Amino acid sequence: MIRVLACGPLATLQDAGRTGHLRSGVPVGGPVDPFAFTAALALAGCADDACAIELPSLPFTFTLEDRRVVAVAGPGVSLRADAAVPGWTAAVVRAGRPVTVIGDATTRFAYLAVAGGITVAPWLGSRATHLGFALGSIPRPLRAGDLLPLGKAASASRAGRALEPASYAGAVRAIRGPHTDRFDAATLHSFYSSEFAVEPSSDRTGTRLAGPRLAAAGSGEIRSAGMVAGAVQVPPGGAPIVLLADHQTTGGYPVIATVIAADLGRVAQASPGDRIRFAEVDRDEAVRALAAQRAAVEAVR
Repeated sequence: MIRVLACGPLATLQDAGRTGHLRSGVPVGGPVDPFAFTAALALAGCADDACAIELPSLPFTFTLEDRRVVAVAGPGVSLRADAAVPGWTAAVVRAGRPVTVIGDATTRFAYLAVAGGITVAPWLGSRATHLGFALGSIPRPLRAGDLLPLGKAASASRAGRALEPASYAGAVRAIRGPHTDRFDAATLHSFYSSEFAVEPSSDRTGTRLAGPRLAAAGSGEIRSAGMVAGAVQVPPGGAPIVLLADHQTTGGYPVIATVIAADLGRVAQASPGDRIRFAEVDRDEAVRALAAQRAAVEAVR
C-alpha cells in the first residue's frame, strides 16, 4: 500500500488511458507527458499499462508498507528519503520511511511510479482519472490519508537504473494539420515563425497560447470532427489551443497542425508565461522521434 502523507492540489491516478469509448464521448485521458510517465513506469519495473501518480503540484510525501523500487520523472524532479535521489532514476524505499517528491521552477507535472503499480479497480477498462467528467477508479484528486493498493513487486535489483532525462527545450515539432488548406500562406508562416506565450488558463485539457492572431478562411469553424492529443485548434478569435490528454472527443475549430507524440510533454510542461515556438516536420521524423523515445525506455526495462 501507498499511504499519502502530504499532497498538493490536483494529483491524480493515471495509466495509459481509456480506449474504445470515443464514440460514446468518453475521452482517452492518461498522462499529459507520456514519455515522462512511461519512463517512470519502466524504471520502477512496471508494465506500460500500469497505473502511477501524476503530480501537478509538489511536494508530495508518502510511505510504503513494504520495501519497493520507486521512480519519479519529469523536469527538475527528485526524491528525498534516506538520501537525495535524482529524477529519472530507480531507487529502493524502505517500509515506513517517508519519501518526498520535490521539483524546481521548471516542474509542472511529475510522475511517481512504484513497483507493482497501483491496483485500484479499473473503470471502463482504465484506472485513469478525468477530473472534468469525474471519471476513474478514484474520480477526484488524491489527498492526505489516501491508501492506494499495489500489485506484486518486482525485484529490488533495479535500483540505480537511470534514464537520460527528457529535453524540454527547443521548438515543438508539428506536422501539418487536416485543415491546413483553410489557412493562407501568410498565416502558416506566422504560425511556424512566431513565439506564443502559454496562458494561465492552460490545463490538462489543453495549452492555450497568446501570440499573433491566426485567421482561418470562412467562419473559422468546421463540421465537428474527431480530435487527438496534440491537435492545434484555432478558434474564431485566432488564439491557438494545443489539445492535451483530457481533450474533448470532437471539435468544431479547424486544426492548423498536430504536435508530434514525442513532443507532447514539451507543451504540457510549459508553465504560464513560457514561450513556445513550433517547427514543421514530416511524418517520417515524427515516427523516428517516437521510436527513439520508446527505445530509450525499453533499454532500462
